[in-house]
Formats: sequence, structure tokens, C-alpha cells
Amino acid sequence: MLKEEANEIEIGDVEHYIGEKDQTFSHKELVMRAMRKCLEAGCREMMAGWFNQKMDKRGNVAMIYIEDTRKVFIESIETARMFMSCDMDKKAKDEIKKIEENLEKKFKELCGDEEKDWESAPNAVEQHRWKQGIFFRKEHLSTAFPYYQEYINEEVKAYRKIFEELTNLTRRLDFYKEEEFEA
Repeated sequence: MLKEEANEIEIGDVEHYIGEKDQTFSHKELVMRAMRKCLEAGCREMMAGWFNQKMDKRGNVAMIYIEDTRKVFIESIETARMFMSCDMDKKAKDEIKKIEENLEKKFKELCGDEEKDWESAPNAVEQHRWKQGIFFRKEHLSTAFPYYQEYINEEVKAYRKIFEELTNLTRRLDFYKEEEFEA
């Protein structure tokens, strides 16, 4: 009888192991939270960051940075991707790699455009830029030119596609299925 009872014991999914202090770890829940953050960040207006000046009671001016919502969106997707790294299948890896390669091509194209802009600028314009602390660096986009903003906008589009692929991955992994677990 004891031997039969031992064979009837079913080991539950370790993903839902409950520790001593009723703490649970659920990979699906972490992914869901990360994806919710992506949705929240993606539903906001995509705007560049800026400094807002605020004056206190004594007349001192404080510079307060208002975050770049595009960068927040991109970072939230990077975090979701980090949580889902152990779930990635070949299709997701290939699709994300393709998106990143296209983004890299766009970056190089914009760097080339900025370099042409620097080379074609008259000497007086170049001197003025130097006085303002704006210098050319090869394979780097300066925030002083529209090419940087254009790249960030392209990056947002690419990360929307990456998020779409992560969402498709959760579907393939059947993360939407309701869980049934008895302790």
C-alpha cells in the first residue's frame, strides 16, 4: 500500500513553487508585468526629453529633466526581452535579428548623411558649431542634428516590431492558457 501511494504522488510544476513565506515565483507573471510596462510606455505620446526650468521661492532656477518617452518605451521592451531570453525560439531570434540588422543599416545610412552634412558645410558654419561645442565623430550621431531624432524614431518603429514578435512568442508558448495547479 505504501509503495502504491508513493507512485500516486504527483510533483507540481516547479515554476509555481511556494516557499516558506508564501512567496511565489512565476516566470509568466514576470513576463506579463514586463509586457504591461511596455504597453503603458507605448501608449504614451512619443516625445524627446527636455529640460524644464522651474524657479523656487528664493528665485533659484532648477533644471528638471523630463524623460524621453521614446527611450522609456525602448528600454521597457529591452527589459521584457531580457525576461524572455530563456523562452526565445528560433523563429523569434531570427525575426528580431532581422529587425536589428535593418535598424543597423538605417543607423549607418544616417551617419553617412550626417558626415556629408559636415563635409559640405561652409567654413563659417563649421566654426560656429565648434564654438557651440558641436563636433563631428565618425559613426556617431550628434543630438544637434535632425539625423539623431530620425534614428530614434526609426528605433521606436523597430522596437514596436520586436514587441510584436515577443507577443507572438508568448502566443506560441501558450502563455495565455489558464493555469490549474493544486497544492
